[in-house]
Amino acid sequence: MSKFDNQCVKGVLKTQGTRFVNGEGEEVILHGYGVANWENVEGFMIGSAPLPRDTFQFILFPGPGKDHNPERWTCRRFVSQQVRELCGQKYLDTFWDRWEENHLREEDIALMADLGFNCVRIVLNANALLYEEPGIQFHEGGFGRLEKVIDWCEKYRLYAILDMHGVVGGNNGATGDSLFCEYPSLFLDKESKERQILLWEEIVRRFGSRWIIAGYDLINEPVSSPVQHEYIPLLEQYYEECIERIRKIDTEHIFFLEGAKYARDARIFDHSYDPQYHNWAISIHLYGASPEIKDLYPWLLKREERNVPLWLGECGAGPINDAVFYDICAHYGVAYTPWGWKTALDPHGHPGHGPVNHPLPKDWEKIQAFQMVGPRPSYEESIRIMDEFIELTKLEHCVINRDGVRLAAKKPDIDLPGVAYDMWEKDGRRYYGSWELSNYLNFRLEDHTKLIWASKKALPYPKFAWYEDKNEERYHPLEDLALELSQGEYANYTVRGVEKDCQVRLSGVGACEVELSCDGVTLGIVTLEEGDILNPKETDAVVLSPGEERTVKVTVKKGILQLKTVKFAY
Repeated sequence: MSKFDNQCVKGVLKTQGTRFVNGEGEEVILHGYGVANWENVEGFMIGSAPLPRDTFQFILFPGPGKDHNPERWTCRRFVSQQVRELCGQKYLDTFWDRWEENHLREEDIALMADLGFNCVRIVLNANALLYEEPGIQFHEGGFGRLEKVIDWCEKYRLYAILDMHGVVGGNNGATGDSLFCEYPSLFLDKESKERQILLWEEIVRRFGSRWIIAGYDLINEPVSSPVQHEYIPLLEQYYEECIERIRKIDTEHIFFLEGAKYARDARIFDHSYDPQYHNWAISIHLYGASPEIKDLYPWLLKREERNVPLWLGECGAGPINDAVFYDICAHYGVAYTPWGWKTALDPHGHPGHGPVNHPLPKDWEKIQAFQMVGPRPSYEESIRIMDEFIELTKLEHCVINRDGVRLAAKKPDIDLPGVAYDMWEKDGRRYYGSWELSNYLNFRLEDHTKLIWASKKALPYPKFAWYEDKNEERYHPLEDLALELSQGEYANYTVRGVEKDCQVRLSGVGACEVELSCDGVTLGIVTLEEGDILNPKETDAVVLSPGEERTVKVTVKKGILQLKTVKFAY
């Protein structure tokens, strides 16, 4: 059994120190996707009109004295307003029911399991479950759909994390929030806070007995905009009250808690939030992480301090970068759910943010024009476009990026950069080289490996303090560097899910003789010649046999190897 796949989904998930374990006490590396745009839409992922960059800043960092965001397609509340304007109130009365029924179906959950995931972050919006009306009136249609999703998760063995992405009254004032205005009403008025906790209590009463639920992500990216940071102490109070009341109903499931400032500020995690049961985890959102330990370092320290696991509730930086970074996460038991599962193709048919992309309907540019305060299409035309929009979110119409998922999981066919070597030996010992100087781009300095420049880009140089050079090139260590190994030195490269005999080749230069081995067995000896690392050569192939996890050791027997890529291909 792999701790990565859904065969490990057995019994109620718990925290055990800094790890997640299933009902049989076996470690689980939670990984899956967040179902963005199901109950909680975000305009930039479902076909909003392009905005100037400075306008987009108003979405992320609103504040007094600044112009309000002119876009009207940012979140569920504003999409509702625009659908009403385009199609009428009667159309809006059924719009969200139809949207939710199409956007996340059994086929989606089945595909997640087929792609090798073992969990899903189910993104909720309070307005889909609790009417914005006097008194407490639950939306039974919304609860019914949530129950179906939980049933599918159990059927296909995916742990379900219930994520309250849009809370009553709003949580951060950014895109995708349920805000009334740009301040987080959840923390500023008693009624909003009480209604949100009552909603959580109802969710837990209905579903708290379901073993397939991994836990509750109580609020997404709270108090994030700079003008809201004074309310961070109120976030602590919200967590403490919410947990106390939920624990009177459910003593088994995990609480996933996010810090302030887009889940990047750890200051509130200075005590245990679940002292009686100690079954909670810290959730962080980390986009564009460098594939090395340093970007996790402050959170690893906080993990040790509180003795709780970490979960990357949102993350992503490109398939190969993710493949290397997620290996580091797995070593420390860190869970990860990239963002997000299903998003729209752009008007030119280019993929969106997630592995599943739905097309936009014909004449969508007319809707976009109206988003930017342009002419309104007729009711008849708007209804036709919106009907097609809802239909196209079904999985059967979508483009599925299986390659991106496969690469992020380090499965062949895959080309691993030479600098993407394993950071640990098979027995868990830390891997180190013998290089004592620094490296270009300050990449993996703690490893003591020699990384050489292997790019046509200009060599990086220390930045001037006087000004920023707008023409400075963007560098990426996995693309711009190569690994240099001298005689007797080695590096390891792990791939997973090798289903059949796989050919392994090295791409690089150097008058050298290199041994490739796996589990102490020599796969073959290959040679290279002197040359230019900008024009690397390929060695002959050796054959790697199938296996759940296979690690190839590259050892230089003679000469010096400058290694650009290790290629695993069927």
